[in-house]
Amino acid sequence: MVVAGDPLITDFFKQEGSNSWLRQFSRLHRPVITMKLMRETFKEILKNINEPFYQEPSTLGDGEGEGLIQAARGCLGHWVKFKNNQIEKYQIITPTAWNASPRDSDDKLGHWEKTLVGTEIRDIENPVEVGHIIRSHDACLVCTVHFLETDKKVRFHLPGASMS
Repeated sequence: MVVAGDPLITDFFKQEGSNSWLRQFSRLHRPVITMKLMRETFKEILKNINEPFYQEPSTLGDGEGEGLIQAARGCLGHWVKFKNNQIEKYQIITPTAWNASPRDSDDKLGHWEKTLVGTEIRDIENPVEVGHIIRSHDACLVCTVHFLETDKKVRFHLPGASMS
């Protein structure tokens, strides 16, 4: 929403920078914008209500296509290849795959890893701060990222991260 120039989110971003709270608030604010756009779309549909709205699909033939978009959770990409009127190959890279990517070949930190650097962990046995930050990047992760207690202790230390 900062890239789109939303004045409220941009103002918060300038004052506070990128943070978990702003990402979550932006998700709540987005429907306000969407509802306004939906109202305009509905008005356009009503103006053209008697126009044809269905087109018979044609054969696909052979070819390739891709679709790239900035979705609510991040970049989303689809790639498809058609052969003999059938899908021969299909690939999707979700926002989660981009955001959770590890360090690259130049040793640059992945997005999630980078956002954790400098995070103060108040209780290393229950690092809830990590969950809050990671979940703030991807609304779908609210229900899917969990810490499980096991007998095995594994510690990860990010360069620059505070472990106190």
